[in-house]
Amino acid sequence: MKKIRIIEAVNQLGLGGTEYAVQLFSKFLNKDLFEVTVIALLNGGERVRLIEDLGIKVIQLNGDLVKLGQLLQETDVFHWHGNGSLEPELFKVIKANKPRIVIQTNVFGQFDNSPFYDMIDYDLYISKMILVRRMKLDMKLQDNYASKRKVLPYPVDIDHINSLLPTEDEVNRFKKANNLQDKFIAGRIGRSDDHKFDLITLDGFAEFAQKNEAARFLLLGSTPKIAAHAALLGISDKIITLSTTSDLRQLLVYYKAMDVFLAASSIGESFGMVLAEAMTCGTPVVTISTEKRDNAQIEVIDNNQTGFVVKRDRKKIAAALTRLYEDPQIRVRLSKASKQKISTDYKAGKIAKSLENLIFKHLKLPYQENEKSLVVDFSKELVNDYIKRCIDLYGRPEFLKKILWLFKKKI
Repeated sequence: MKKIRIIEAVNQLGLGGTEYAVQLFSKFLNKDLFEVTVIALLNGGERVRLIEDLGIKVIQLNGDLVKLGQLLQETDVFHWHGNGSLEPELFKVIKANKPRIVIQTNVFGQFDNSPFYDMIDYDLYISKMILVRRMKLDMKLQDNYASKRKVLPYPVDIDHINSLLPTEDEVNRFKKANNLQDKFIAGRIGRSDDHKFDLITLDGFAEFAQKNEAARFLLLGSTPKIAAHAALLGISDKIITLSTTSDLRQLLVYYKAMDVFLAASSIGESFGMVLAEAMTCGTPVVTISTEKRDNAQIEVIDNNQTGFVVKRDRKKIAAALTRLYEDPQIRVRLSKASKQKISTDYKAGKIAKSLENLIFKHLKLPYQENEKSLVVDFSKELVNDYIKRCIDLYGRPEFLKKILWLFKKKI
């Protein structure tokens, strides 16, 4: 069979999560079946070299849409990674040079109700929550596009992470260098962004630390606002502030040093790659639900099975930390279950294979579906699963009743 020519495209190739997904799709697509090219529409970035080191061609267009049109004429599949908005100048070119399939990985679930949307064959959302919210917003449309809106999560490069995991001696050396021996360590890894760090994280930790002298907090991605809040709480001496880094091996030392990964983002998560990385390392996760914002963290974390999801409340967070502190066996159970969940639901090879089979099916080409596809269609079951996860935390508030009633009428 002639190789399928696919373009993995994004605006730029920095170190963000969207760009990392482009890198992983490019890495794991079967090169015996696909000829992969990565395009940075606007400019490059640190990830260009990382992708080229995989032997994959990278083209930086610097906004040259004429060149993009030429490339599309020689392409079978155009896979665009964006926020869901369809920039007219870009999509005019795609429409004029439309390949056999146009796929969008829709990171933030936005919807551009323009004729360009009809040109997209598959609109892939990276979490069930994002798709459920989108469908609720579009219920009154004459066509809510349920047939082409699906879920395909971000890939997690489990094998690569496992190959870089530090030894116990390396973790112990890190702890000794930071006076963390015999301490109970919570922590957070993320970018230095006040929108991605809810101060309730420190409130909950401070509540826990009042009764536990051994409590310490590893903080990667601090800001002046975060540091000032820690000082106000009187816990600055319990926080070890670390510099941000793109060195995955160093990050894995931090993950493995933690007894608990405590993740509370004020804007929630559209997927939550740091959660998935912590779980891959076997580090138990405590997170909060943000049902009025992005809330994919309650899908990545199955409450009381692969971690703890709690209300945005300092006492609830402290209680979860206390439970993990007092019962090491719970940490062992959550660690084992979380690693299994990531392997089952988010392993990069499985995600890429699911994308491949979606393409083969669309092109009416033979393919082997040896295991369950991780592409999830929109359905009542998908809606009910998300609602059940919210109800598990909040009971059945009116806004959830309304969602359920609407979907029962429409599905």
